[in-house]
Amino acid sequence: MFSLRNVYGRNLGGENIDSGTAQAASRAESMASSSERQIKNLRSDLARTLMICEALWELLSESEGLSEQDLHKKLYEIDMRDGVLDGKNQRKATKCPECSHMVSPRHQACLYCGNIMDASVFSL
Repeated sequence: MFSLRNVYGRNLGGENIDSGTAQAASRAESMASSSERQIKNLRSDLARTLMICEALWELLSESEGLSEQDLHKKLYEIDMRDGVLDGKNQRKATKCPECSHMVSPRHQACLYCGNIMDASVFSL
């Protein structure tokens, strides 16, 4: 039986903690802190990205006379590129035409036979 230590290193419940459990708890705490920092950074990046998008939209709509309807039409078009109206534009895994293995959209080529799966201008 063991108990976790509080932030001051004392046992909660008065029982002893073996070193392996203490190390595991310390790693878990470190991972939680790291995750919290990553979430904070992602939120900040998202807020900045949204502000940039808003500024770009205002510039485009003012200079080109685009309407909200034009924006919604384009968003619908982009959303439907993956075949599903879901607010995302993410491709799904596809079957390789050469070897029939499923290939993740993250990969430009089949991992099994090397067949090029994505020859778009946006591929790296």
